[in-house]
Amino acid sequence: MQDELSREQTGLAGVWSVRSRLEAALATCWQAAIVHPALPNVPDLQGQIALRRVDAPMGVVYSSAIAPRLAANLGIPTEDLAIRLAERWPASTADKADWADSPLRVAQKHLVQVHLGDRLLAAWLQQFTRPAESQSPDLFPEPEPDLAIWKSALLTHVQPSPGQLQDRLLQDRLPQDRLPQDKLPQDRLPQDRLPQDKRFQDQWFEMQAAHARCCNLLALAERVGLVRFELPGAIEGELVWPMPMPWLTAEGTLRTQAPAEQRLIGHLLDSVDALGSIQHGSAIALAQSLSRCVYDFDASCRIFGDVAVHQLELAQARLGLVRAAQQTLRWLLEGPLQVAAPPSL
Repeated sequence: MQDELSREQTGLAGVWSVRSRLEAALATCWQAAIVHPALPNVPDLQGQIALRRVDAPMGVVYSSAIAPRLAANLGIPTEDLAIRLAERWPASTADKADWADSPLRVAQKHLVQVHLGDRLLAAWLQQFTRPAESQSPDLFPEPEPDLAIWKSALLTHVQPSPGQLQDRLLQDRLPQDRLPQDKLPQDRLPQDRLPQDKRFQDQWFEMQAAHARCCNLLALAERVGLVRFELPGAIEGELVWPMPMPWLTAEGTLRTQAPAEQRLIGHLLDSVDALGSIQHGSAIALAQSLSRCVYDFDASCRIFGDVAVHQLELAQARLGLVRAAQQTLRWLLEGPLQVAAPPSL
């Protein structure tokens, strides 16, 4: 079991990937449902499963097209193959309590879809209460030339040079339609004409600001007594109270069911699923999407005030999501993107 966990762990210390675990569980299910002496072995079975998270009205759903992908080679009708997998799923996962509330269903007569249970999601989110250790930058390849800006230091205010001052005077004196293109203010240039490093800096700042916002929320929560860290004021350390976080209601359902909360959980899953083999380009996209989910969550889901007074456990569960986002953004920034993850701006 320990070997299995180590294969499923990502760059975030100790955090396992839901997709990797599901693919391993489906491979076990396949062996139980399909293996027969007359049927050929399937090379790279876990790779053939190729799960992906799909949009769903409620909850988290992972889908696989393994049935249509392999039905012809096995000589089994696609729908029969999918149904056989669904029938074997409960028995093949009976010894794994994590999957007990995560049913596998057949969709569109050929797709197999696992609907993640709330207990599984709660167990996955609970991992983020522990401190995460960022990978050493040496473990990642050098960025492509056009991404070199991501290795720069934090942005600071720079005094304009004499030439820049002269350009500004020219801009003030001449009508905009008479200015040469290279003298137009950058905020008036078409987006595709902006210097490459300027666009990267804007994206980078958006991600760093989202990380800083998460840190600020956690620090404020500690000051007002909503959470407690192992060392006071050290929000990067272990979160020791409440323990465990109150992810689930008394009925066993996830507290964080609001649309913004569900979107944030989905993007956290996507980010962690990708961390094992992430590239610079995909890291930028993941960090940017996750940052925007953080802003949406921050605007839509209150933590302090009346919520903290009258719905303490909901406030704490939301802080758990903030902690998960902070850990993941920090890893993306300091790991594959190789830039600072500031606790404040």
